[in-house]
Amino acid sequence: MNKKNSIVFRELRENDITGLLELLTELDDESKRFFHPHPFDIKTLMDNCKSKDHYFVMNKNDLIIGYSFLRLFGYKTPSYGCCIRKGYENKGYGNILTELTVKKAKELGYSKIILKTYKENLSAQKIYIANGFKTIGETEDKKQYKMELKL
Repeated sequence: MNKKNSIVFRELRENDITGLLELLTELDDESKRFFHPHPFDIKTLMDNCKSKDHYFVMNKNDLIIGYSFLRLFGYKTPSYGCCIRKGYENKGYGNILTELTVKKAKELGYSKIILKTYKENLSAQKIYIANGFKTIGETEDKKQYKMELKL
C-alpha cells in the first residue's frame, strides 16, 4: 500500500490533545532544538484548537505521527512549521506532511507561505526545497534561513 493512502490529514481537534502532547514531549533533544513554536502543554494546544491560525495532525493507524501549522502572527502570509513523531523520521512522512499542508494553504486561498529553518537542519531544508521553497535571506542572528513558497 502507498504510504500516502494510509495517512489521514486533518485539522487539530480537542480530542487530539493527549496524543499530540505525547508526540511533542517525546521529540528528541535535537528535534526540540529545531522545533519550538509554542509551549508543549495542554493549555497551549487547547488554545491552538480555538485559534484563527491553522493547526493540523497527520495520523497513521489512529496514531498522530505528524503535526503542522500555518500561523499568521497577525499578518496575511502564514508561517509554516512541522514535526514528525520520534521513530517516523527519515521515512518520507515529513515530505508528505509538507505536501498536504501546502495543498491546504492553497485551498485556504493563501498566495505564499514563509518559514524559518536553522541552518544546520539539513533534513528539513531538503524537504522544503523539494516542495519548492526558496531561500530569501537569513535571520538577524544569522542562525536561520528565511524561506518562502509562492503558491
